[in-house]
Amino acid sequence: MECINVFNKSIRGASHLANGKPCQDYSISFSENGVQILVVCDGHGGETYFRSDIGAKLAAEITLDILKGFSNSMGANPFSECSFSITAKPRKNPFVDSEGNRLRYEDMNESQKGYAKQAQAYTEASSKCVKEQKLMNELLRQIYNQWKNEISIHCDSHPFSSSELSKLNGKNIEKAYGCTLLAYLQTESYWLSFQIGDGKILFCNKNLSWSSPIQEDCNCFLNYTTSLCDNYAIDEFRYAFCGNGFLPFSVFLCSDGLEGSLRTEANIQDFYEQIIELCADEEDVNAELADYLPKLSEMGNKDDISISGAVYMKKSNIDGFSKSLDIQRKKRAIQNEKISKKNELDKISTKIETLEVKLSKYIETRSSLKSAIDNFRRSIQSKEKEFTDNEDIISSIQKDIRELQEELKRKEKDFNEWVFTVKNEIASLEEENIDDERSEDSIMSFFKFW
Repeated sequence: MECINVFNKSIRGASHLANGKPCQDYSISFSENGVQILVVCDGHGGETYFRSDIGAKLAAEITLDILKGFSNSMGANPFSECSFSITAKPRKNPFVDSEGNRLRYEDMNESQKGYAKQAQAYTEASSKCVKEQKLMNELLRQIYNQWKNEISIHCDSHPFSSSELSKLNGKNIEKAYGCTLLAYLQTESYWLSFQIGDGKILFCNKNLSWSSPIQEDCNCFLNYTTSLCDNYAIDEFRYAFCGNGFLPFSVFLCSDGLEGSLRTEANIQDFYEQIIELCADEEDVNAELADYLPKLSEMGNKDDISISGAVYMKKSNIDGFSKSLDIQRKKRAIQNEKISKKNELDKISTKIETLEVKLSKYIETRSSLKSAIDNFRRSIQSKEKEFTDNEDIISSIQKDIRELQEELKRKEKDFNEWVFTVKNEIASLEEENIDDERSEDSIMSFFKFW
């Protein structure tokens, strides 16, 4: 006999408690007559989305009602023999840039390559299971249109105040109610799942192997997410369905508050396995979640947290599950130890790389300094040669001066002696021609000259 455990819990995040904000998440779980439905909605934060808590509640309740109607009206298996998954429709051609120029894949950055791969995956999938895709698109359009209609009714009955209109800043009213939507429907013969925005949907089989039925969307990254309030929301849905007989052992839907608080895929899986264990022990999962999730929010990213899940467990498989869980935990412990050791190696490698980069810079600096020193040395050598040459010139000039000074002394001596001799000769001539006045005047002029 199979025991089906369905549960859901949404809690107000620690930061919302601190600043007086309402819980902007909303979750639902339903199980009746072989049909299980799980829904999680996460209302956006930020002033523009001031009624996102209401938008999330309306989206979850509308989705539940429409999925109930779908399961009742579609017969035993509208996806017979099909297994399919498709990502969001690309908003633009990733091979053309904003200026209309063609891009080659090899010239793209990592982000652009991600969009290109997503666009290619969408194109390849869009030609498969065409009838079933049309059925899913009609279902999603019905949910979206009903949500828009309900928020319009709510807005009419609760008109925006002047301050709210200021926050909306001319945007469509859907922005005020903006939220994400994750949903899962399972019957005895098929399942379907869809998502717009962030959060996570995970499957687990009996061997505790985890997978996600919904493909990733490059438009959901960091704090940015697609939303029901977007202008082309229908194109932003990703979905999957299966009617070939595969039904998961357990299914979990969560808002990004759980992802952000648990941080890693391994931690999320370990958390979900503890919930499966609670189901195996027939514990009250909702009560445990109500007690633990507020603590997790406080320890984690302090955001609202929502979870909705279903565990399908046969009584005869409980012992086998416990054994698988024990093996899985040991494997995860080994894996965590491996990751820890690998991180240690990576840290050492990173330090080595950092030091090598630092060493390379210092080697480069050393080379530059050595080149500068060599230039200085060559300059000094040149100046030393110039100095030596200058010294030689100075010595040569000084020698020339000394020699000329000695020659000058000799010449002065010779000159003085010659003058003395000339004076004597002139004196003799003067005595001989004492009566010659002209001669005297001439002689006196001569001496005055000297």
